[in-house]
Parts: sequence; structure tokens; C-alpha cells
Amino acid sequence: MKIKEEIKKTGNFWLPPYREKVSGSLSISNEERIVLEVAQSVSPDNMATIGHLFGQNTPPLGRIIGHIQEYGFIILDGCQSKTDSLKLNFGVMQTSRVIWATRVFAGFPQPPNEIPLFNTLTFSIEGINEWVGIHGINSEYLPEERSTVISYRTPESIPLNLTDGMKLEITFGVQNTGAHSSGEIGITQKTYFRVVSEEAQELETFLSVVYKIVDLLCLTINETVSLDSLSATSDGLIRDIGNGIIIPAHIDIYQPSGFYSVNNPQIDRNKMLFRFEDIQDDAEEIIKKWIKGHDEYDHAFNLYFTAQFKPQMSMEAKFLSLAQGLEVYHRKKSGADNERADGEFEEIIPSLLDICPDERARNWLQSRLAYPDQVNLVKRIKEIIEPFKEIIGSSRERGKLARKISVTRNYLTHYNSDLESEAANGQDLYVLCMKMEMLFELHFLDLMGFSPEKIQFIADNCPKLQSKRSLSLSSSQ
Repeated sequence: MKIKEEIKKTGNFWLPPYREKVSGSLSISNEERIVLEVAQSVSPDNMATIGHLFGQNTPPLGRIIGHIQEYGFIILDGCQSKTDSLKLNFGVMQTSRVIWATRVFAGFPQPPNEIPLFNTLTFSIEGINEWVGIHGINSEYLPEERSTVISYRTPESIPLNLTDGMKLEITFGVQNTGAHSSGEIGITQKTYFRVVSEEAQELETFLSVVYKIVDLLCLTINETVSLDSLSATSDGLIRDIGNGIIIPAHIDIYQPSGFYSVNNPQIDRNKMLFRFEDIQDDAEEIIKKWIKGHDEYDHAFNLYFTAQFKPQMSMEAKFLSLAQGLEVYHRKKSGADNERADGEFEEIIPSLLDICPDERARNWLQSRLAYPDQVNLVKRIKEIIEPFKEIIGSSRERGKLARKISVTRNYLTHYNSDLESEAANGQDLYVLCMKMEMLFELHFLDLMGFSPEKIQFIADNCPKLQSKRSLSLSSSQ
């Protein structure tokens, strides 16, 4: 999760079920690292009591409980010890340990024994304000009065029903910035998603929805966007703020995002694949279909997003990820593993092996015929192209694209020197990657229920797709 400024707080920590406490410093960096540093001076007499966090016989840490003044009680989950040091100074043992955690829960009103089940999970993603595009800020200049009136009305939440008793809401909050004494004051609106469950659920159930929504915004914004806030409530956790007022306790959660980039994304509404306003009338069905498709084609989705939003990948690795993703997607969508009925080609294999001149030739042929009925990649790519053939190009261009993807995949997989001259490299390898990304994106639109006419409109007007359509393989290829 991307935070604006590094968090560094001190407090007391202990390892359940024990209650012996040690002081420590918790750091949460904007590079998604969660580190707890604990250190204490102890005498040999009380070393045994403090040894639950230190010492050679320390059990696996797993979960640590703590208390920080600003946050209340917290849980550090997935803890692992990275370094230990012991030093004896004049009979006093100086002990220190660095512990890494995968997740922090902050804001419990009482010491938590375990991570509770939750009823809501509220989260925000970089670029969500621009993607949703709804705000309640108005400004009016009154020339006769020589004044400007700025007002804010919180937009109504937008409920979207999902499945299994869960609901996704688009909600809005506001923060005042500046102060009268400094001569300036401002209003900043923030847009959030909130997942609501009729029945209390484990955090992972909510996160399975959250990560799919993050993927959706990465797709539509065409940037690596990360979670920038995450908080949960549970019907069983309440906070008394005085004067008889009871409110739900909001548990802030810090953890890694699905995707992360140290650079801030460049958000441009005009370059998005589509915006919320483009789907508002059908948003519920579109998002439900996106989540269903993500579950059904999970491996293909993961290969696409890995190739698209992992900039450290080489072009060859990116190509192989996309090619494998399209193959997996086609196999799942069509149900076609074989060109002919299972076993039909297998009947003629023995007769082919019988005419081989020697055992070496038979072994070679047998390895080539291991999967005789399997659909080849050229045919799969052609069938993936077919629903969008007018967008992809002429019949010649489509055939060339399918063959080039297949031969390049085979070369990069096996490095067969016979294929090297035919395989794409350099600019052509980049073109193949862009074309495969476009095929994925067109099929994603189809999975979400966009009509052929709407998909054609997006392909004609979205700069992201326009640039990919304009690319061509070199004539020599």
C-alpha cells in the first residue's frame, strides 16, 4: 500500500499468549516495508521472562500484539525475525531484533486476542478520483459583491450489488486543508470503494474483491495504480467517544498492494480505456462480470497483468507471459484442447513408428508425436482474433500476426536455431507484445458485457488502443 509519508511510531509489544512487553519502534515505509525494531537491556535474572521475543529458543513469531499511543492496540501479522544481536556490557545483556511483518492492523479499542471477522472494508486506489469523476465542490464568483463562494455537498453513495450477500459502494469523503490564520483554506474530496458483507467475513474474502477492483483500475487507467488506504469495521468492535456516543471502531490496515510502483502514476482521464461515467448505467453488471471473469480465467488474467504492470520484466519475458496467457485463455474459453476427437491421431502413431529406420529415429518421432491432437498456437491466436478481426487488420495482417506469435513463442521457449531467423526481435517483438495486450483488452471488454458496437467505439477513440492498432510488423518479417 502506498502511503504519502513514512510512518515511524514507538510503543510496547508482546508475543501472545505472553504479556511480557518490550519497547520498540514500528516503521511503515512508502515502499511497502513494515519493520519492527525492538531492543532492551536485561539482566541474567530476568532474561527468561523476556526470552519470548529474544533468545535462541524463540518459537516462530507469526503474530505480535502491541500498543502505540496514537493508534491504540495493534496487530503485526506474518512476522519474521531478520537479525538478532546479543551483547554483554558489565553484566547487563543488550538484546536487539529486527522483525519484518506482512500486515499491520491498527486501532483496536481493547487488546485483541485474534484478527476479527469484518463487515466492511473501505479502500482507495490511486486515480480513483479521476476515474469516478464525481465531486461535490462548487465555486461561484459574485462580481457585485467582489466575493467567491466555495461550497461542498457530499455526493450520494452509489451502491452496486455483487454476489454472495456482498455489496460494493462508491463513497465520498472530504478533508479541509489550510487555515484561516494562514490566509488560505481548501477542500479536498476523496473517493473510496467500500465492500459490505451481510455476514462477517475473514479479511481475505474482502481482499479477493479488492485486488480485482485494483486490477480493473490498472486496466482502465493504463497505469500501475496502488492501494493508498485500507480500513475495516466489525460489528463486534465499537468505540465510545464520550457523551454516550458509540461508533464503529475503524481498523486501519497496512499491507502490500497487488501492484506497486515508486513513481506516481500519470492520470489522464482522456487516455483511459473507459471511465465510470461511461458505464454508470450498467456499472453493477459490468463489475460483477469483471469479478466473475477474473475468477474464471484467473491464470490468464494474472499473466496479462504481470506482463503489463511489471516494468522490470525483459521484453522476452513479457512476450512469453502474454503468449502463455492468451493460450490459457483460449483453452479455458473454448474448451478446445484437441483438434480432433481424443485418441483419433493416436491410432496411426504405431504404424508411423514402425517405418522408422532405427531406434534413434523412433525416439525422435515419438517425442514429436507426444501430443498429436493438441490445437496449435497459430489456430488459437486466429480464433482469439476472429471476434475483433476488423479492429486487428486485414486477413493477411491477421495471419502474419498469428504465425509470428507462434514461431517467436517456439523460438524463445526452445531456442531452436532453425527458428531464429523467423522469430521476432527488437521493434517487432515490441509490436507483438502490444498486439497481444490489445487482444487481451478487447476480450476483457467482451467479458464485461460491452456490445460489439461499444467495443468498436472504444477501439476507434481510446488513445491506448489507437496507438497499438497503428503498429505494424516490419516488411522483412
